[in-house]
Amino acid sequence: MALKGLLKAVAPTLLSTVEKSSPIAAVAVRLAAKKLNLPDNSTPEQIENELEKRPDATEILESVELQIKQMEANLESQRLGNEDRADAREKFAGDWFVKVFSLALFVFFAFYVWEITHQPESEQNMALVNLTLGNLFGLVQAVVAYYFSGSMDNGNQKKR
Repeated sequence: MALKGLLKAVAPTLLSTVEKSSPIAAVAVRLAAKKLNLPDNSTPEQIENELEKRPDATEILESVELQIKQMEANLESQRLGNEDRADAREKFAGDWFVKVFSLALFVFFAFYVWEITHQPESEQNMALVNLTLGNLFGLVQAVVAYYFSGSMDNGNQKKR
């Protein structure tokens, strides 16, 4: 890549993302091109040429730099979260508490839903019912994600 250095001075994050073939490299170039009113398939060289023609474009690329940094931070956060969940499954695979707690949660959730559907509406505090049901549903979703998520190794894949 034969860039003259102007892009490196103004948008170092954009350039380093493109040079290391980051997963967000194409998005970063497209974002910069869109902000500079260039075609989506623009190259870093074309972006640098536009930067030479328009000195006001440095401010535009600064906002692109911030967005790229935010995307990289989000990507890193997601990667770390996935690694953390994978370790948790391995560490607690033989723990009986997780299984008993999950089963108790499902039983309590089913009982609570049955109870509120069979209780007269005049006796219900709907705000409390909605709050409790929302929290229980969130817990049930976490249990289902723990046991059935796509990142879980369910024995059908080789260990890495």
